[in-house]
Amino acid sequence: MVRLLRVACLPALFGARALVEGSAESVSEVCNQESCANVADDSTLLQLKSLQAKESKEDPFGAPTYAQLAQAYAEFVKIPSEELRDLPVLRSPVTLTMGAVELKTPWIGGSFMTRGWNGGIPAPTIRVKPGETLQVLLKNNLGHGPGYEACNLDNAQLGLFMNPDSICDLNTTNLHVHGLHVSPEGDSDNIFKKVAPGNSTEYTIQIPKNHMGGTHWYHPHHHHATAAQAGGGAHGAIIVDDPPGYLPKFVEDMPEKLAFLSLVNVAKMMRLENWGNSRLDAVVWNQTLWKNSLYKNWKWDPLSLVVEEHGNAIKDGAGLKPYVAVNGQFRPKTTIKEGKWYRFRFVLAAIEQRVEVRVDPNAKNQARCEFQLLAKDGVYLNEAPRPIEDIFLVSGSRADVAIRCLCEPSFVFPGATTRPCESHLTYTATRQPMGLGDTGLAVMVVETTDRMLTLVTESSVAPTPTMEPEIEPFAVRRPCYLADLTKVTVAKENTHSLDLPQLYPMMIKVDGKGYTWGHEQPPALAEVPVGQIQEWHVTGIRYHPLHVHVNPYQITSIFNDPYYHVGDWHDTFFSTGIGFATIRLNIDTFTGMMIAHCHNLEHEDNGMMGWFKIIGKEGTKWAGAKTYDPTCYNEAFPGAVAPKKPVVWR
Repeated sequence: MVRLLRVACLPALFGARALVEGSAESVSEVCNQESCANVADDSTLLQLKSLQAKESKEDPFGAPTYAQLAQAYAEFVKIPSEELRDLPVLRSPVTLTMGAVELKTPWIGGSFMTRGWNGGIPAPTIRVKPGETLQVLLKNNLGHGPGYEACNLDNAQLGLFMNPDSICDLNTTNLHVHGLHVSPEGDSDNIFKKVAPGNSTEYTIQIPKNHMGGTHWYHPHHHHATAAQAGGGAHGAIIVDDPPGYLPKFVEDMPEKLAFLSLVNVAKMMRLENWGNSRLDAVVWNQTLWKNSLYKNWKWDPLSLVVEEHGNAIKDGAGLKPYVAVNGQFRPKTTIKEGKWYRFRFVLAAIEQRVEVRVDPNAKNQARCEFQLLAKDGVYLNEAPRPIEDIFLVSGSRADVAIRCLCEPSFVFPGATTRPCESHLTYTATRQPMGLGDTGLAVMVVETTDRMLTLVTESSVAPTPTMEPEIEPFAVRRPCYLADLTKVTVAKENTHSLDLPQLYPMMIKVDGKGYTWGHEQPPALAEVPVGQIQEWHVTGIRYHPLHVHVNPYQITSIFNDPYYHVGDWHDTFFSTGIGFATIRLNIDTFTGMMIAHCHNLEHEDNGMMGWFKIIGKEGTKWAGAKTYDPTCYNEAFPGAVAPKKPVVWR
């Protein structure tokens, strides 16, 4: 008996969830070896078949039947994997054009029109060097029309539950360079710039000379439209190049593979689009955004009795659960050499879900792969590499992981090894309902488990492949804005509590006071001096991923978390265990508005965002940096520190 478990959320205020169970006597009832790639891949198909048996009539709103969805999914799992594509790479000056982009959804059939940059999902990768000026011309080719170029300014209920009037102005856009340590003012990383449909603007973003090399990303950040745009497909990677000689030669020479994960949440996007009432011009398909091209009359059903997170959903969400596209492809493959290390740069763009990536232990003809973590959120670990089994990615986070695979002897014929072999990287997409207390007992709702990327492992020398050696532990020389803060004594006036509430209304509280960011800019949460260290005691990170602009932060206290360790640096943080921690920030160089918000993008649009006013003289740096890290640098990378010579006894 194959047992199925489908999770649907009841109102998250109570943190409850409903369970719908179905069963099938055997997988062969709905698929066989030819039609199904893997039993683990096909719980969705079994679920749809089970629901199909209970279906008595077509949906009055024209939505596809379960039989149609099951047929589409059965065809989806038979599609051969494409080779993972390399994304286009741009260097400054860059032109980004926002417009309508077709997004194929093979697991339900058809496609949708959504928002994207330069005609692709994801957008081209931007590469910059420390000390460069990134110049961006941003054009907005989205359409005009009532209902999506303004917000209802009379609504006073923002922050209370999920409010339709918090999702608006959906075709006005801008640019945020997520993770870069740059100015938030003027034409730099200024999220208050607005580019209306038909207009354009320019950004001039000066990358500091001592900026650490790393993996970041860019997306729109126009308040009330961030989820619909960034979560709908308008996103791309930014890679800051490592200076020559910055990394050990062995790490520097690793072949790189970018894996940009776009988590496509059809049901969520349909609801956001319905609330925002956004339409394209007639010259582009004459079709509402996020309306399926195969099922023309498919609508968001406001009369449904089924609850999806905080509001109603389409049918019961079957077949509409979120799916991950890798570089815009579903279930692609990439070929690697057996025994060789590869550097994978993982980026996750999602509205709300967290994704856990691991190797599928049940895959046929399995390769044994190991993960060695190098960096998180664009900052190298203090001591790298770190062996891990799972990669935890929350909306907006990144991970640089060295991966090496080896073909295993066959379980059927223990003396033989089949080459090439393969390993399936699978993902589990989960989310955290609010309101269950700030403890590790809070329930995680599992929404999707599926195959993400296949690593096809080839051997150039059979039967014994060449194995590259283990990665020797290393520590990079750090810029002074990333000097270790774990042993710093922080002034009392720079110590604050920051709370991301477990219950409504949506807001960020600092020292017990906070505001919902509605249609008008609220007061600053606090003033923070440039050139000093801040310590924040953070709660609520079991429910809300905390993202801070301008300055990354270092974890200085956390309880028994398998992925987030004391000393790690982040700009987006969502605890896998207990929902509180202590972080420290070096408020370095830049003054102005430092934004902090929940990176569940719908929560941010609904008001869970605030700002800190950085005061003082622009350019001021923390005077104590070299006391705690004598080799740190404030200008261009001066070269690696020579290893200490061993003591010679005479």
